[in-house]
Amino acid sequence: MPYLKKKFQEIFDSHFSLTTDLDIGGDMNKFLLSFSAIIFLLVSVSVPNASTTAQSTSVNLQLIAVDSSAFPKVKVNFSVSDPQGFPVEDLEKDSFTVSEDNKSISDFSITPFNNTESPLAIVLVLDTSGSMISSLDNSISAAKEFIKTLGPNDQVALIAFKEKPNIVQELTTDRGLLTQALDELTAVGDSALFDSIVEAVEVLKPRTERKIVVVITDGYETGISSFTFDQVVNESARWSTHLYPIGIGGVNLSNLEKLAKLTGGFAQINPDDLAISEAFGNILGNLRNQYVLEYESDLQANGTEHEVLISYKYPEGVASSGQRFVATPRSVSISFSDITDGQEVSGSVLFSPSILAPGAIRELDIKVDKLPLATILSAPFEYVWDSELVETGLHEIDFTVTDVVGNTATQSINLNVVPPVRVSSNLVADQTLGGKVTIPLEIKAARGIANVEFYIDQIKIAEDSEFPYEFEWNTTAHSPGYHDIRFVATDLEQNVGESQLRVNVEIQKNSNIIWLALLTLLIAIGVIIPIASKKNRLAKKSTTPVGPPVDAGEKIAKLIEKEGLEPGRVWNLQGNEIRLGRKSDENDIPLKGLSASRFHAVISPQSEGYVIQALHVENPVYVNGVPNTEQVALKNGDSIKAGESEFLFEE
Repeated sequence: MPYLKKKFQEIFDSHFSLTTDLDIGGDMNKFLLSFSAIIFLLVSVSVPNASTTAQSTSVNLQLIAVDSSAFPKVKVNFSVSDPQGFPVEDLEKDSFTVSEDNKSISDFSITPFNNTESPLAIVLVLDTSGSMISSLDNSISAAKEFIKTLGPNDQVALIAFKEKPNIVQELTTDRGLLTQALDELTAVGDSALFDSIVEAVEVLKPRTERKIVVVITDGYETGISSFTFDQVVNESARWSTHLYPIGIGGVNLSNLEKLAKLTGGFAQINPDDLAISEAFGNILGNLRNQYVLEYESDLQANGTEHEVLISYKYPEGVASSGQRFVATPRSVSISFSDITDGQEVSGSVLFSPSILAPGAIRELDIKVDKLPLATILSAPFEYVWDSELVETGLHEIDFTVTDVVGNTATQSINLNVVPPVRVSSNLVADQTLGGKVTIPLEIKAARGIANVEFYIDQIKIAEDSEFPYEFEWNTTAHSPGYHDIRFVATDLEQNVGESQLRVNVEIQKNSNIIWLALLTLLIAIGVIIPIASKKNRLAKKSTTPVGPPVDAGEKIAKLIEKEGLEPGRVWNLQGNEIRLGRKSDENDIPLKGLSASRFHAVISPQSEGYVIQALHVENPVYVNGVPNTEQVALKNGDSIKAGESEFLFEE
């Protein structure tokens, strides 16, 4: 042990003289002091772990990453390791305090996290200077074992350094290439430690994985590096690269510990190269065994930097670590499921936007044509707009949402305000009409139609309550010339819309003037009155069948109209299906009254007889006074009522 011999000689030479004239009595105290120093030296150098080999007596808390991409939610990955670098597990939330820009955070959660999935980017920096000749083989073996324990997506590079760093292998997941590169290393020359670490940081700059540099050395920075200690620290911190030095033997303990602490790693100083494998294991355990701390920030998302500080209190003291992060602004999404751009609206319109914001919603501002309409400060963030307060036509509505951390967004939508009820027909102003005219109406109403009325010269002549809305106008009942016609529609909320125009009724070819002339002529010859009276009597007694003719003596089923459009008429039912309804030109038997549907009911022949079936549940058929919407078998003498028409069934 040349080192021990040298030290012993230095102490001995300085405190003890082996001359023949040694005064034992006078120099006894000096002798005892020197002997004690020698004994202390012997103990010190024979037990290297007793002093310089201890990494630290403190617990290491390392902030690994701060994720503010979901701000105001902040997620912090950190690890806690003991003085030997082993992860400290099963920690409780009560042992931690958290602050943000020196403001205490009380509402946070801490969860253990074994991070085996997040890939790593690691650079192994091996000292291959001449002093590593005896330790290099063990360092290479330990590095190979370490590489085997990494995940398939972990990237590893290899740098060997002597007088200058040499990138032996770029980042790769190919374990074979790394093993081959390690086997080719040799030890010779001085060591440029600082330059080698900066080179490793340079390799990791473009990586998005967690960036790690593991340095194995047995010596000092010899002073040949172009970078200083402070530059190494600054460059590592700038690129979020963590340093994990592994020192062998008589290294500069202070430098390695400072490098590790200032860059978020930890140093391990071992008495010899046999402990390197264990040191690698400590590093991997520290990288994998982590904690996740989560909290919701009260800061504004304005893109500025802030610092989160985590402190862990343990029996011997407090370990703290802080890291800066950016209060990242994020987008706010505003969408509508019930209205679209350019949509026609009328009356009351409910604005109920779907809002996705990073933080809780603070307010919703609404403007109409750039003028403030409303500000909603609490949920539900909805507003009912009375569109009748603005003129009809296109209007721009702006919705601006702001969350509690200042994220904001504006969504604009154009709405076409129209009257609640709109009525139009196929007629044009001053159009000339004659004879019987069917007038279909187009009615637009968002809330349904209650009824539609038809006026001629301010006199209501008809109304309708079922789609399609149309009127049949017999113009011969009105004098030739101009008439004002008006259609009035009322929706289910009593909103009213109307259409009015003037039309010209032409002189009819069979107008009343001609009939008056003929009437005068017939009266003159004395025959018109008897003929007309006889014709009317015959019409009331008509038994015109609905179906085909029947043979004399054959028993037939029939309806006898008691009340309705043609009281007294007999409707034969033999033959095909018979339809009853309000529209005379579309049914076999016309019905009277607005309570009758356009297609009200159908009578069908069955093997057992005839059955009647209402076609609409809201318009039943009354059989013997009982409303029915289902199929009903008819019996002789049954009374049938549909609308304002009433029939007697006979067979």
